[in-house]
Amino acid sequence: MIYFEPNFYYTRTNEWAEKRGDENIRVGIDDYSQAALGDIVYVELPQEAGADIKAGDVFARIEATKSVSEIKAPVSGKIIDINQELEAQPGIINFDPFGAGWLVDIKANDLSELDKLLSADAYKNYLKS
Repeated sequence: MIYFEPNFYYTRTNEWAEKRGDENIRVGIDDYSQAALGDIVYVELPQEAGADIKAGDVFARIEATKSVSEIKAPVSGKIIDINQELEAQPGIINFDPFGAGWLVDIKANDLSELDKLLSADAYKNYLKS
């Protein structure tokens, strides 16, 4: 069974966004995506924090036994933190995609971009179609 965090925002390309504080957005891939990918064996993340990014830009790649997936930013802003643990243990995403398997934190330029994303219920309906 696929799990959804009810208070997160979702993209149509299977990323999630969690508002953390006033401007910070934590980003990862959802349970549906990690299950579809299979065993994750490698995660390519930005080398260091500080890079500016626009919503829809590819900022990471996830390699699994089944395929490679490009990960897109759900919001525009500055990358302020990167989950370095994934370099040594990429499989964390398979076991905890909404917790320890997060990818980056972004300081959002405009929080209204979250309004363009899907709620958990809307995302579930999107996946069914």
